[in-house]
Amino acid sequence: MNKTRKGAMAVMVISILLLVFSMTIPLAWLYKVPVLKILPLVFLVLSYIAMGLSIIFFRKKQSPSEPDFDERDRIIKRKAILASYITLWILVFLGCSIPFMITDQCGIMPVSLLPIALFIMFVIVMLVYSLPILMQYGRGE
Repeated sequence: MNKTRKGAMAVMVISILLLVFSMTIPLAWLYKVPVLKILPLVFLVLSYIAMGLSIIFFRKKQSPSEPDFDERDRIIKRKAILASYITLWILVFLGCSIPFMITDQCGIMPVSLLPIALFIMFVIVMLVYSLPILMQYGRGE
């Protein structure tokens, strides 16, 4: 497994953890259950552990003859970047148009939702970046 595929696996795992983490925060705010206030901390710690383990995962080569980069990697990365770029613009369009459809006051919404929306958009774009990489490498085997 080369570095591109390892990176896509690590990004996929960390993005899923962060997406679940970002869903537990509104649940903890909405429901005032003490157990739900601990869940965001658990997912935050799990995501940091996954990030630390991914560094070890990147450093270790399976064999000394494993190539770091080849032409196929460049083509696969280019397609994945294009897919994530298109997804980013779709999410930006939806993020700009949905508040106008939902609210009746010209799209006025709380400012505290902006960082949450940007974080979720970032995680979704990273998932979309890693998914085509894993799919294209899976087709080649």
